[in-house]
Amino acid sequence: MRLVVIGGVAAGTKAVSRARRVAPDLEITLYQEEPEISISECGLPYFISGVVEGRDDLIARTPEDFAEKDVEVLTRHRVESINPENKRLVVKDLSAGKEFEDSYDRLLISTGARAVLPPVEGADLDGVFALRFLTDADAIMRYVREHSPGTVAIVGGGYIGLELAENLKEIGIEVAVVEAEGRVANAYGLEVSEKIAEHLEEKGVRVLTCDMVEEMVGDEEGKVRAVRFDGEELEAEMVIVAVGIEPAVEVAKEAGAEIGATGAIRVDKYLKTSLLDVWAAGDCAETTNLITGEPAWVPLGDTANQMGRVAGTNAAPGETFLEFPGVLGTGVFKAFDLTVAKTGLSEEEAMGAGFEVITVTVDSTDKAGYLPGPDPVFVKLIADAATGQLIGAEMVGGRADKYVDICATAIWGRLAYPDLVNLDLAYAPPFGPVLSPVIVAASALANKFERKTEGVRAVE
Repeated sequence: MRLVVIGGVAAGTKAVSRARRVAPDLEITLYQEEPEISISECGLPYFISGVVEGRDDLIARTPEDFAEKDVEVLTRHRVESINPENKRLVVKDLSAGKEFEDSYDRLLISTGARAVLPPVEGADLDGVFALRFLTDADAIMRYVREHSPGTVAIVGGGYIGLELAENLKEIGIEVAVVEAEGRVANAYGLEVSEKIAEHLEEKGVRVLTCDMVEEMVGDEEGKVRAVRFDGEELEAEMVIVAVGIEPAVEVAKEAGAEIGATGAIRVDKYLKTSLLDVWAAGDCAETTNLITGEPAWVPLGDTANQMGRVAGTNAAPGETFLEFPGVLGTGVFKAFDLTVAKTGLSEEEAMGAGFEVITVTVDSTDKAGYLPGPDPVFVKLIADAATGQLIGAEMVGGRADKYVDICATAIWGRLAYPDLVNLDLAYAPPFGPVLSPVIVAASALANKFERKTEGVRAVE
């Protein structure tokens, strides 16, 4: 039996590793359009700044590594089309410029996502970049070496844009973040966005909001020199567009695979598509929000790995079948000295999903106050007013990664605020105050419920 996987990086490479473990005699081929088969995309901003010193440090596995497991990996090969009726593929060897046909018994699509470029004049100017692959980082670093830009405009204030702001500032470039949504980190609540913007300004990063970017303005040599928005021009000798990504689903869609409401490939709980013997995983695939039960598209590296494990198990012949339960969208990122984290729904998202919510915010520290150098911690909890069940949490500050994981586990386990108040968590002065900021926030939530409700229904 022959398994073909389209796309590597996180989901595809995890899938083939799992498929090989489940089915030692399975014939496996993986096609990857990019030169590298498996890279740590989340480390790209830190490679640009030199925090990650070597390019090879970001390459997790090579084709040679997979060859040792009897997996054929062909990089710089793009699958142009899928014929699901006769289970055949048209593949283009991008290095040789030639096409050929291949066949499969089972197929796994992990084509990932691509950076979105705004449809504005000048987006193709020299010095305008997106950051998605290691080759993009190579191009940015080469441009910095050759042209020594003194100013950069980052269009977009999400995870990647904010991480880039820090890392470009670290190498001596003046940075401005231009955000069309009114505030940076708009997946978070307003309180968190304001704290991030204030910290960026403290670190010398300009934060500008606008209706939309209208044009990338070039000079006579065809290099970008400014970004125009709201009728004004911002000087920028380099521009990095970080307005988001979109699922790469064209080859699946053209083959007849059903595309979900999110724009990603619709799959069932086994990550099987609507096509016979075809699975999908990673940033190209839709999943389920565990809180709302609605379709969700959450393109995160850890999620892609987990989906790859499930899809690789199920696409391999055998009697073991795994289900992918869905996601909470837990994420964390660093912006200079701030750790910022989120799980579940924001207050705005929860209300949009039809929840009546009760929220609390608390300010605490990441160690006992009598020890030197405690870092402030901000915690926001969002609870369902009908049940008291935690449905979202946001954190900014020291050890926010730990606190968000506590809350993600609580949401996964469907815990309500009384459970959080009595959590048995580790304590020692160097690691936090006597009561964790999560417990303090849960206690504040309990006080609100006691004042505003007569009680809450038991969570079924």
